[in-house]
Amino acid sequence: MTVDTNVVSDLVSLAAVYGPLLESGGQIPAHRQQHYERCVFSKLAIYIMLDFDVERVGLKAVYRELLEKPPLHMVYRTIFQSEAKITREAKNLADKYSKKFSIGSGDAAIVALCSTNGVDVLLTWNREHLLKAIALEEIERINMAAGLQTPEILTPAAFRDRLMLVNRKLSLSPHPVLPVYRVGFSPSRRAP
Repeated sequence: MTVDTNVVSDLVSLAAVYGPLLESGGQIPAHRQQHYERCVFSKLAIYIMLDFDVERVGLKAVYRELLEKPPLHMVYRTIFQSEAKITREAKNLADKYSKKFSIGSGDAAIVALCSTNGVDVLLTWNREHLLKAIALEEIERINMAAGLQTPEILTPAAFRDRLMLVNRKLSLSPHPVLPVYRVGFSPSRRAP
C-alpha cells in the first residue's frame, strides 16, 4: 500500500493550517471546509496504514516531490520503511502511460512504480488525471498487455468507505461498506 504526494501533504496542512485554528476554538471557514475534510481523510488513511499490519511501500517519485518541503520529507520517512524499485520496466511503462493519454510524468511514474512492484493500493486525491474512468481503463489495458497487476487507485475517503476487517485482517470490499460495518477507527488515536 502506498500514497501519492497530496496525501502526505494533507497531514502537514491539517496540523499547520487547521490545528491552531481549532485549538483556539475557532471555526473553519466554509470555503476551507472541503479541504479540511480531505486532510482528515488523509490522516485517517495514514493512521490505518500505521496501525494495522499493512506493507507500506514508498515511491521514489513521491519522495523526490517531497524533498522541496523538508517537514513533508520527514513525515514520509516515518511512514515508509521500504521503497519500490525504479527499473527500466517502470520507466518504459510510465512512458507508455504518458503517450497513451494525458497524464503528467510524475503521475505516470507513481502508477508505473506501483504496477511494477506489485503494490495493491495507491491512495491519491488526483481526480484530474488518475481517478478519471478513462485513465483507469487505459492503465488497466496497458498493464494487462504487459502482464502486470493494476493497483487499486482510491481516494483516502473511498479507501475508508471500502475498508473492512475479515478474520482480524484488513480487506477492501468491492463496494462501499455501510458505516456500521466499517473498521472502527478514530483519527485522533495516534500521530504518525
